[in-house]
Amino acid sequence: MFASMFPRKPDKEVALKQLKSHVAMFGVWVSVVRVAPYILHYFSDQKDELKLDL
Repeated sequence: MFASMFPRKPDKEVALKQLKSHVAMFGVWVSVVRVAPYILHYFSDQKDELKLDL
């Protein structure tokens, strides 16, 4: 078999750096998705008050 058929393992430091970067990006996306409804609700013109006339 040819030795070049199998890719080399990435360096541990490089892999750890990339993992930290991807975890940070994932955290940013999760926070954006979680905060977006509150921001959109704040800027909407609807008043969510429940009034009961008895």
